[in-house]
Amino acid sequence: MKRILAFLLAALMLVSVAACGKTEGPTKDTTPSGPTDTNAPDTDPDETDSPFDPGDVDDLPKDLYYDGADFIFCGCGRDYRNTVVDMDDVVDRYSNAVYEQTLYVAERLGVRFEEKFTAAWADVLRAGDDTYKLVHHRGLYIFDYAAEGLAYLWSDIDTVDLDKNYWFDKINANLTIGGKLITAAGAYNISSYCFTHAILFNKQLIKDYTLEDPYQLVRDGKWTWEKFAEFGVKATYDLDGNGRRTEDDAWGFFVSPKEAPQNFTKAANVLILSKDEDDYPVYTLDSDEHFLDVFTKIFELLYDRGFWKYTEASDGDIPETGIRVFNAGRALMIDSTFSSIRSFRDMDADFGVIPYPKYDEEQDEYYSCNSCIYLPMIPSTLSPYDAQMTGAVIEAMSSYAIRYTIPEYYEVLLKTKLARDEESGEMFDIIMENRVFDPGLFYIPDVERLVRDLFWNDKRGRIVSDLARKAGTFEVQIEELITNFENNVKSIHG
Repeated sequence: MKRILAFLLAALMLVSVAACGKTEGPTKDTTPSGPTDTNAPDTDPDETDSPFDPGDVDDLPKDLYYDGADFIFCGCGRDYRNTVVDMDDVVDRYSNAVYEQTLYVAERLGVRFEEKFTAAWADVLRAGDDTYKLVHHRGLYIFDYAAEGLAYLWSDIDTVDLDKNYWFDKINANLTIGGKLITAAGAYNISSYCFTHAILFNKQLIKDYTLEDPYQLVRDGKWTWEKFAEFGVKATYDLDGNGRRTEDDAWGFFVSPKEAPQNFTKAANVLILSKDEDDYPVYTLDSDEHFLDVFTKIFELLYDRGFWKYTEASDGDIPETGIRVFNAGRALMIDSTFSSIRSFRDMDADFGVIPYPKYDEEQDEYYSCNSCIYLPMIPSTLSPYDAQMTGAVIEAMSSYAIRYTIPEYYEVLLKTKLARDEESGEMFDIIMENRVFDPGLFYIPDVERLVRDLFWNDKRGRIVSDLARKAGTFEVQIEELITNFENNVKSIHG
């Protein structure tokens, strides 16, 4: 089978990671031939029953049509793993939904999709080239490029309506600086789903260790850090009796030391950077008593309780060692993103899915970390007309995706094909309700790196001193970011 470029584009825009080398599929052409081309859906999506809550539909003019204009999407490279569409068991449903979405938008708006990859896309924009109509990159780099003057203000794009339900306002509130938005998370961007973290647990081991039902603990608001540690300690012991703690033993929990600080601080709803009353980032970690308490407790929770298996960074963000041990039935719990759940499809024992635990029972909600989102950027090299066209394309894609493509991913793939029970579907909804995107990760990545390195190297005794020592540096970086952002981010209105 052969994939057309338009299908690859849609897959990339949905997955938001630039990888597509292994996928294969339909051979339909997406060259628009006019508003009545038979490649478009038989009925407009807003007139068709959807298995998902349809919410809003877009308000783009019915006669909006770009007469075969080229729409070239640029990803940063092919070296990022595809998270969904390579899966053999979803080709018939999810991949087809992606494909139909592309056909629909191409036909409805009269655009010709093409995808390109280059790690040097920023140099192309710096040269004033207007070839790329949309660029995707890791979220933590987007703000640097915007502050350099390579991005349009998203809020200036009239063809995008950020009040619609297919744009995620809880996430986007953490992507603004001074009320200005240069990127946005929406339904067409699957990375805001698939890179959300959760905990998987072995259901048989829960029974073997006579532990409480994790699902009921979550429902009752009693799934806390202390309960999590109680579970982990009970499930950890020297299985082979040789006196050494290796992957051949029984373990309570696996998580990469790179991911642990982000996952647990977000589970406690603690951000690396906060904002002031004017929506500008501020650095307060060195004086934030709640953060210091939470961060210190992460060391005690994982390093001191003895149920966490430390893995090296080279072992992967979702550790390969942990995947092996969990699949073999020797680990009670493991950190996983939604996309990584596929790593356990062949596991003999059943597993369940639950959110990261609350800091304590006083915490109102469960919060879940998404630290690896890929975000879109509308290049400032585009004419206002082309920038509005880009806005229309992603508006139409998001409006379609929330009603048709996302249900195939979320309701069918996650809840039906990857989950092992109905309760996990309930847990997915709880996890998705409060996804946390830390502005500190995006605005000033060095802050997150310092927090990560302190944990990674077990430097708990240096937490206060290192956070205070770097305060001046971080404050200068924030000031420079705000100044460059205010001076260089482009408006299509001049």
